[in-house]
Amino acid sequence: MTNADPNSIWPSDTHFPLAIVFAVIYLIPLIIQFYQTIVKYKAYYFIPILVGVCFEFFGYITRAVSIKLPDQIPPYAVSSSLIVLAPLFVAAGNYLLLSRLCLSVLPCHITHIHYIPLRKLTKIFIISDVITFLIQVSGSGIASSGNWEGSTTKIGVDVLMVGLGVQLATVVFLCGVVGRFDVLTRRGEVRPEVEDGWRKVLRAVYISSGLIVVRSVYRLIEFAMGIHGYPFTHEWMFYTFESLPMVPAIGVFCVWPPGAYFVRQGRKAGGDVRMESGDGMGA
Repeated sequence: MTNADPNSIWPSDTHFPLAIVFAVIYLIPLIIQFYQTIVKYKAYYFIPILVGVCFEFFGYITRAVSIKLPDQIPPYAVSSSLIVLAPLFVAAGNYLLLSRLCLSVLPCHITHIHYIPLRKLTKIFIISDVITFLIQVSGSGIASSGNWEGSTTKIGVDVLMVGLGVQLATVVFLCGVVGRFDVLTRRGEVRPEVEDGWRKVLRAVYISSGLIVVRSVYRLIEFAMGIHGYPFTHEWMFYTFESLPMVPAIGVFCVWPPGAYFVRQGRKAGGDVRMESGDGMGA
């Protein structure tokens, strides 16, 4: 419901325990993925998703702080920015994983997907992600600088929506590439030496990317309806369509850690990465 406190920055009633609960929830995959990514598998290419989990965790910590200090702009602005930006890093991890899958699994005679060279997929996705990041940082900063009120708010929200739109378009395109990759592999376009462990990585990318799409659509609707619209003034929508989807979007990689399936052997002549099965890597 709309916040009745005239001195509060928050447009809706907020619940401190919920912010703490989600901070704890995100702390769990943060610890697991730090161990899997940095310690166990040394899968440093997976660091973007680890950064995304850190953003989520500290986003909810600062959200809890802001709820206790409802008249203070800094914790509110930091919390909003971290939670809005976190999925960008999770999406970046998906981009990197998809590129590695394409280069590792598809046979050498397949060099393009949707007319895009496989070896340029990572560059295209990351450039889009960086542009999206810069746009969203700018929009979030402008919108929150004036306590989400005044003439600058509309400019900031419009900029932020452009960033969210670019992010959504990029993730939808990612899903299209994933779908095409899936179709090719089901037709038998798979290197004979590749083990079946890659299918779990593909499954994780499917799940994570799909949930990011759900979350991005919600965010676009939320900002399109404005600070006084139903999504902004009803906290349950935030937790249902922002907080909850991102938990499995991140947690799926704790269940199927990419580091367990990718074995980096350095670049071969074409820059390929060999796939190998390990503990529990059967499809």
